[in-house]
Amino acid sequence: MEFELWYLIAVPILFAAGWWLRGVDFKQHKTATQSIDDHYAKGLSMLLSDDPGQADKAIDLFIEVVRLDPETIELHHALGNLFRRRGQFDRAIRLHSFLVNRAELPEKERALAMAELSIDFLKAGMYDRAEAAYEQLAGFKGREVEALEALMHIYCTEHEWQKAVETAERLQKSGRDLHVEISHYYCELAELARMMKDAARAGEYIDQALKANPENPRAWAFAADLALAAGDKRKAFAAWEKIESAKPAYLPLIAAKKADVMAETDKPAAIEFLKSVFARSGSIDVLNAAVARMSVWADAPTAAAFASEALQNRPSLSAFSVLCNLRAKADPEDEQAKLLAEVTTKQSKLFARYQCSHCGFLAHTFAWQCPGCERWDSFPPVRVDEAKKGAH
Repeated sequence: MEFELWYLIAVPILFAAGWWLRGVDFKQHKTATQSIDDHYAKGLSMLLSDDPGQADKAIDLFIEVVRLDPETIELHHALGNLFRRRGQFDRAIRLHSFLVNRAELPEKERALAMAELSIDFLKAGMYDRAEAAYEQLAGFKGREVEALEALMHIYCTEHEWQKAVETAERLQKSGRDLHVEISHYYCELAELARMMKDAARAGEYIDQALKANPENPRAWAFAADLALAAGDKRKAFAAWEKIESAKPAYLPLIAAKKADVMAETDKPAAIEFLKSVFARSGSIDVLNAAVARMSVWADAPTAAAFASEALQNRPSLSAFSVLCNLRAKADPEDEQAKLLAEVTTKQSKLFARYQCSHCGFLAHTFAWQCPGCERWDSFPPVRVDEAKKGAH
């Protein structure tokens, strides 16, 4: 009986205590929520004001919001992206740095913050700090490929080709096929070695380039140049033959150089070689090279006859320009011929450009890497007007 009496007394007391505690918790939650709302509203007001100094105070307030409520991390990312788009990189870096350094942040959220911070540094042109940030990002699960791709882009931009090679080799372990890129990176290293007059080192790099991609026409053309510089014509011809057998479309790029070496012992054979390359490719560069050399190795009428035949077989403004220039040189006193040569040469240059097959970037000179999309081997070795003629 005494137990039942105690039970009847305790239940109402416990119920009252729970009700009171619930009210206290509600008030605390309401106070915290009110604090968050106040910070949020005040921060937005400062952010949207015309006073640049208010933006820094706004950042402090938004940081305080995240301290009070971790669920508002997305707000940080949104603001960081806003600052980055507006070019306010220092503010974006400050926001994302705060998130990265939060001890209690989950691994997934920290990786996202590190990725955003890396982009901040990259967009701000702070490549050394971007490099360090992406190296850190590569340590997060599921982020290695993204980080290594960004690092490879940074190294290519800064022409740090050895680091680009090492990064590409790390990326290949994830299943990416980068043999074309690696081969070109070694070619770039070879170019630097040649500039430093270190032929031996350049040769080592070219060997590595061909090991990565045995059919790289750039590497074989470079190997031929090195062989010629060393006086080894046999080795140079062997390299050119590799291009002719594996990548015949790139013959116009080395045709003039090969013809010059051939002409040292057999000028008629050199002329026939240039004619055959032009017949296959329709390259205006080869036509120019052939006409210029025929004028010296044979005579002007022979060169003019070949230019006229080329115009008939492959009519184009560029071919007509070559013929006009020949006639202007044949009669320097003819002002009309001189004017016609100048006009056709100027107009033909507008159409005689190389075009990237990926992004459509147009360039007057051939390049192994597109300046627009930065892809390798995306320029076909024929000019736009030549490619159109070949398609018909």
